[in-house]
Order: sequence, then structure tokens, then C-alpha cells
Amino acid sequence: MPLSENLELFLESVPDAMLIVDAEGMIVLANGRMEELFGYSRAELAGQPVEMLMPEAHRKRHIAFREGYVREPRARDMAANLELKGVRRSGEQFPVEISLSPIPSSNGILISSAIRDVTDRLERERKARVREVELEKLENMNRFLFSLSHELRTPLNAICGFTATLLMELAGPINEKQRTQLSTVEESAAHLLALINQLLSLQNPDFAADSGNLERTDGCEIAVSVCKMVEPEAAAKGLALSFRCEAEAPVLLTNRRILTQILINLIGNAVKYTDKGGVTVSVSRQESNRGPTIEFTVRDTGIGIPHEAQKRLFEMFYRSNREREGTGLGLFISQQLAGRLGGRISFVSEPGKGSVFTLSLHQKGAEYGGANPGHRRSSGEPGVASSRT
Repeated sequence: MPLSENLELFLESVPDAMLIVDAEGMIVLANGRMEELFGYSRAELAGQPVEMLMPEAHRKRHIAFREGYVREPRARDMAANLELKGVRRSGEQFPVEISLSPIPSSNGILISSAIRDVTDRLERERKARVREVELEKLENMNRFLFSLSHELRTPLNAICGFTATLLMELAGPINEKQRTQLSTVEESAAHLLALINQLLSLQNPDFAADSGNLERTDGCEIAVSVCKMVEPEAAAKGLALSFRCEAEAPVLLTNRRILTQILINLIGNAVKYTDKGGVTVSVSRQESNRGPTIEFTVRDTGIGIPHEAQKRLFEMFYRSNREREGTGLGLFISQQLAGRLGGRISFVSEPGKGSVFTLSLHQKGAEYGGANPGHRRSSGEPGVASSRT
């Protein structure tokens, strides 16, 4: 069998685009993959200078390179330290890697070139580098956050301690109005301290595996208590804050403190980003393929979330609205905490029309009705319109 036929059979058996070029740089043979990659037929390539497949700016340099290779032929990659480009028939340039091997023949040396399109690989490497930079930034921010949280915890502990001292009347008697206000300060400081402790706990590698301290918790009772906490801010803005719970109240086996913190973040955000209308908080029982699910829904008539911001909403330090105060941590932490409880937070939002955030908790230990199934709590919470459905 002639050499050319052997070469053709060999070229068609390999997965790369392949060229056979003579010592003068003229294309002798090409395989079918070469036609697919560059858009030329084998007939169009045969007898043409190999430089036709390169950007014009590289052609003169390649001639010198090819002549040097003919003088010292050996199997190697072509200019591994350079960014090589191929040019398709359409004129489109794309990144390539090329491996060279000499083929002795009776007519002089031939050069075998294996050409690979590395567009996808380079894109993956670029994304990996970007991700590496992002992870480094996140690590730096985590260190900053860890340090800041430690610094904040000390004065907050002092606030909690002094507030408790005042409530015990160790510094003198207080009236009921003062007691109510101090109780609000104490509760808010305690929850802020809990938030800081949660931030610190995110540094713990066992965070995801830690199930926390579980206890029977009345979901409606927790939601009402958070509404009471947020109600002064809503009232100051003239917003209606209402609450609904189904008749048979869901009792969860969950971490009470974590659930409270998530609801504080969700309801507080709803009030913060609503200027008129109101906020409705509801607790309901839903059935799913995995069993009963408790849903805490926070619906507002606020400014909504821009469509372009929605996919990044749960990222650390991301803020969809820079005009309002915030750290960009609330929703990130809330989603992390929801995962710790075996649940997740979802949302729908329309700019200018408001948002609906839903915390869904699937619990095998969920019960309905509470310790006393016949008991129904009254709705007489100050400032919070409440109803049972």
C-alpha cells in the first residue's frame, strides 16, 4: 500500500484534526476532522501553505519557526508558552493547541500536526480563576466578619447585662412603661447577639452537620412574637402588619432560636422595603411528597426586587437596593439557617408590586394542634391584626 494511503488511513483513525505538511510548508494531507474544524474541504487545503490557517500577523514568524523545526525535527508541542490561534474559512479566530511529529519519507521530511480547539477548556480555566479570586475575596470577608462579630459581641453583652439589671430594679424602681421599653431593648439586643453568634457559627466547619438544640415549638406563637417585635417600626411608617394562622396551629420539632432569627430577618426586610400598604405574615400547613410541610409566608406591598438582582439575592453581602440601609447579610444568613433546619427560603417578586418570601420547613416530627389541641389563642396582640383561618 502506498505511503499516502497508509497516512490517510492513520489520519482518519485519530480524534484530532490532523495535517501532513512537507518541508516547504505545503499541505499534503488532511483528515475529516480538519474539514469540520476549519471549514475547508481536503481538496481546498491540498497544496496550500499551512500559514493560510493562521492569523496574518503570525504567518511570517511561523515560516521561520517551521524552517527551524525542519533543521531539528522532534516530537513536541508547538510553542507551548504562546497563545496560538487558528483561522476558519469564515475568518473566525479560535484558540488551538498543536503537537508536531516528524515523519521521514523518501521525498524528505514530512511534519504531522495534531490540532485541538481549546476554546472550551480555556473558558473553564478562566471561570476557575474567577472563582478562585471570588473565593479568596470571600475568605477575606469572612475573616473580617469573624473579627467584627467578636468586637460587637462584647458591647452587646454589656447592653444585655445592664438592661437585665434595670429590669430587676437593682438600680432603683421603674414604672410599667419603662419596663415595657426596657424589655423591648433587652429582646432586640438578645436577638442581635444571637445573630452575631450565628455569624460566628458559620465559621464552624461542622455548621452544616449541627442539627442544633431541638424543641417543640409553636410556629404561630413564634411568628406572633416576631410581629410584635417589628410592629413599632411598621407603625412608624404607617404600615398595616397582619398575621394569619390556620385553626390547627403547627407545632414543630425545631430550633426555636434559629426559627425566630429567620422570621426576624424576613419580616424586618418586608417592613424595611415597604413604604405604603402593609405586610402580611401567615403560617400554614402544606402536604408534599415528603410529608407535611410548614410554610411561614411574608407578603408585602413594597418596592419589589429588580429582575436582574433576583438570582443573586441570597449571596453574601449582596444588596439589591443600595438606597436603603443594610449589610447584605440578612438573607444570606437566613438561607443558611433555613438549611440547618432542613428547609429553604423561596420568593417571588415583581418590581413596584411587592414580594412574597416563604420559609418551608419539612419536619418528620411536625405535629398539629399543640399541647392542647382545643386551645385557640386570641388575636389581641397590641398593634398586630391577627386572625385564625
